[in-house]
Amino acid sequence: MRIMSFNIRHGLGMNEESNMMDILRIINENKPDLVALQAVDSLINNGKTQFQLRQLATQTGMYFTYGAAEHSESGSQGVGILSAWPLEKSQTITLPSTPGADPKVLHCGLIRHSRNLTLRFCNSRLEYASVMDRALQSAYINQMLQGSIQPVVLGMDMGARPNEQPYFSFRQKWQDAAQGSQVETWNEGIPGDRLDYIFVLLNNKVRVKDYKVIRNYPKASDHYPIIATVEFW
Repeated sequence: MRIMSFNIRHGLGMNEESNMMDILRIINENKPDLVALQAVDSLINNGKTQFQLRQLATQTGMYFTYGAAEHSESGSQGVGILSAWPLEKSQTITLPSTPGADPKVLHCGLIRHSRNLTLRFCNSRLEYASVMDRALQSAYINQMLQGSIQPVVLGMDMGARPNEQPYFSFRQKWQDAAQGSQVETWNEGIPGDRLDYIFVLLNNKVRVKDYKVIRNYPKASDHYPIIATVEFW
């Protein structure tokens, strides 16, 4: 199955205009089976809710589930999942943080791919402003998921490079789909600025067949989408 992870920057491109058509093109051109989207908004405007994830689900024909991290008078923002298969269950878990930090969540969906395969697909966006929070949240996510009976695939905007503390929680029991790639996923970065990840829990017979950073829409967001092909047997 093809897995994508993408921070969509609250529906705004680098020109501060809507990037929703670019996001739709990226999904349609790459045909992922599962998509983890970070920085997704559900906003109320003139009495109507503009829900970015539902809009993308309708236009792609995919199923969706949303985990709100932060609520305000104008709506909410969080992370979302698109799936080619129905989601049997979903769960949103509040991540630990220090006082004053923005709230962050881990959002997971239980997906029955076939009679022989049910997996958990999870998504998170960690705290940007604090290395301590990112490290704490990474450790918590690993603790929550590493004992899963089902296979787990995790898409994440970690906000940390592979040589930084938050990444270390995933070195032992997870496979990093990028496998040492130095291609940046932050479009204002340099080689090595890999902030976005697809991890596979090594609790089942699984392997990552390929991985790439999608760079042909550089103005769609301040992050590049990433995609990996994951095989279970």
